[in-house]
Amino acid sequence: MSEEYLMIGSFGLDVDAWQGAFYDDKLPADWRAASYSTLLRSVLLPQAEWQKAIIEDWIDEVDEEFRFVLYAESCANDKRFSSLVKEFSVLPAAFSAQVAGVVLQFQPEMVSSENKAHIKEIQQLFPLCLDAGKVDISESGMDVFCDSLGLSCVWYPAVQTEPLPSGDFLVTLINQETLPEQREIVSQIERWMSGKRRAGLFNINRDDAPLRAQETRILAELMGV
Repeated sequence: MSEEYLMIGSFGLDVDAWQGAFYDDKLPADWRAASYSTLLRSVLLPQAEWQKAIIEDWIDEVDEEFRFVLYAESCANDKRFSSLVKEFSVLPAAFSAQVAGVVLQFQPEMVSSENKAHIKEIQQLFPLCLDAGKVDISESGMDVFCDSLGLSCVWYPAVQTEPLPSGDFLVTLINQETLPEQREIVSQIERWMSGKRRAGLFNINRDDAPLRAQETRILAELMGV
């Protein structure tokens, strides 16, 4: 079994649609981070949410073992990329200490020497995984690009048979996979994690992601992952 634990959670936690199902009907919205952290131990935060988390000091609502993974949206130009790098570099120290890694939305057509330099800057700050979307990693050339940087790509098991072997931080996104399918996914991630590599498995279903993530967490615990 890997020496690093598998992070399991949902994509986002501040979702109104989860009130009454995952969150109690009467739970105030600003208590969601605290409530979430008692049931799941990590979360993949969309960009708007992690920016909100900093402003509202969500780290005061969770314990020091809880982990955030930050999702950064695609940078359309060099100025936007530079701004993102700067934003990561000035994150509050207490918040940064609980950031397990960053996922950067990055389409194959964005491959360039300039963007490669920006990616290296982010790598100096946090473990990084690129999200090229539901593409053929080999045909798009992302396998070669990621390997040249020592990175992995977000794995979508619904359309990709296995995770990219490179990198030291892998994020996997699932939606409506059955428990048998999840068992195979967790097994593949465990093999990828061999040694000291870290991985996150996050559910992106907008209706009930955290409930599904709880089932996945129980499954992974039963598997000893």
